[in-house]
Amino acid sequence: MHFTTILTGVVALIAPLATAAQVPAYNLTQALESGNWNKYHCMDTNRVVKLLPKCLTKCNYIANSKDGCAYDDIACHCVNYNKYSPLVEKCAFPKSMGGDGACTLAELGVARPIVNDVCNFFNATLYANYVHCPQRLSPRKTFTLIAEGNGLKVPNQQG
Repeated sequence: MHFTTILTGVVALIAPLATAAQVPAYNLTQALESGNWNKYHCMDTNRVVKLLPKCLTKCNYIANSKDGCAYDDIACHCVNYNKYSPLVEKCAFPKSMGGDGACTLAELGVARPIVNDVCNFFNATLYANYVHCPQRLSPRKTFTLIAEGNGLKVPNQQG
């Protein structure tokens, strides 16, 4: 099955939900940049952690086990931003920022574009890149979050 066919199927599946709920925000052009398909194929928790500053390792392990998504389901964790992000932030942010962690602003600054890129990719492709991957996934949870509007909120654009 070709990528275009898979992506078209995913979009066709999600499109009806857009009228009932906001869908995750993404930049399709950026998500489909050359190399991203291979870079993120079968992405799991350990691969994400290797991309991030070490101060976030424990935080990602904790959040991945507590947000209700399958542990290695990066697509679900990204869509589940409203529950996932506070778990990571409390663990990573220093006390001066309301957290219990020790990440510096510099480390958090390094992590942000990495997380944005990973989640942009998975918000755009959802499960298309997990075809033939070994990890347990939680698509029912992900699609429920999207359908109920409980996932990542897309801000209204003021023009």
